[in-house]
Amino acid sequence: MKPVSLSFLAVLVLWAVSVVSADIATNKITNRKIILGAKILLGACIAQAFVTYLGYKGDTPVFLLWEFYPMLARHALWSALAGIILWYAEIWPAGDAKFFILVSASLPVVNSQIRNFPNYLFLSLLVNIFVLASIFAVCGFISSGMRSASPGDFLSGLWTDMRKRLSSLGSGKSRLTALAYLFNMIFVFLMQQIFAFEAAGALGRLFSRVEVLYFFIFILWGKIGGVFKGRRLFYLTTCCYLVYFFAGYFFFYDRLALMIITAIVNVLKFSLLLFFGRFMLEFLMEKKDLIYVGAEELSPGMVLSSKESARLKANPVFEGAFDDSFRDGLVAEQVELLRSWLKKLPLENAKMEMVKGRPFALWISAGAAISLLFDRNLVHLLK
Repeated sequence: MKPVSLSFLAVLVLWAVSVVSADIATNKITNRKIILGAKILLGACIAQAFVTYLGYKGDTPVFLLWEFYPMLARHALWSALAGIILWYAEIWPAGDAKFFILVSASLPVVNSQIRNFPNYLFLSLLVNIFVLASIFAVCGFISSGMRSASPGDFLSGLWTDMRKRLSSLGSGKSRLTALAYLFNMIFVFLMQQIFAFEAAGALGRLFSRVEVLYFFIFILWGKIGGVFKGRRLFYLTTCCYLVYFFAGYFFFYDRLALMIITAIVNVLKFSLLLFFGRFMLEFLMEKKDLIYVGAEELSPGMVLSSKESARLKANPVFEGAFDDSFRDGLVAEQVELLRSWLKKLPLENAKMEMVKGRPFALWISAGAAISLLFDRNLVHLLK
């Protein structure tokens, strides 16, 4: 590893440790820390570019080619898009999203030969982050539950809660809704197959990776999931299916059935991922961090649980005030709305579900460390 990369790695580790320490202590990542990290990354890139310049002059035998820098920019754009989506999808607060973008963009500067660079490194890093965080969160939840009650009572209560969660997921869902979801999702993955076959160059390579589509739909499900269960899209996709089978019979008869079967398999895989990875795992992870607060205890910065957030979004009293309830926490206006509403409820000492902040910078740093040490994601390591 070149001196610039080693020096940058040392400074990056020190910066990451300071961010993680502050996040654990305060559950916040300040903009000052983010700006410092951006300056460190920019300085490393300038130093690497200077070494490249010296290399082309013949003054140093080991250097990065100029082609590396457009690839780094492409990876940084993917990382920024992923970070913004994770924030918009209410998975992370803005500070964690910014920290992820900087850490992800730094990995190729440390190791220019890192696997999956430039187009899929961000996805590999996210797998490491979320798999690691999920394993520790679930193990921690089970461990604390076993210590606080008898194993039999804890497991019995957990099974009861999971059954209630399953029941709530299925309530209000008609057969037509389930059929619409199936038809619409199959069409989405069918289109992915068509683009993968027909698109050329970088676009074709992008669409050939179904994991990218998994990621974006999975993360944004809370925002876009309702669209796939709607009748309008169902009617539109039904018409598209007719066009697909008509055109396919004449132009790609040999792949007609194959693409449909592949799309159905992908929908089944995605549905399992969505069920266990989003609905059940999110439920278990939040259950450990749940707290209940009354009107006087509410304060800006508190984070609504997923269940409470869904209730408030569906409540016409608030007229869309909680449609975007980001993980940065409640703002002062939202706190006043909730405080007034709770006081008007015909319940004594009414409370709301909140979740304690989780210092996710630790898992972002740990995921990056695994990416650098093993040069692959945890799913491959566990095989």
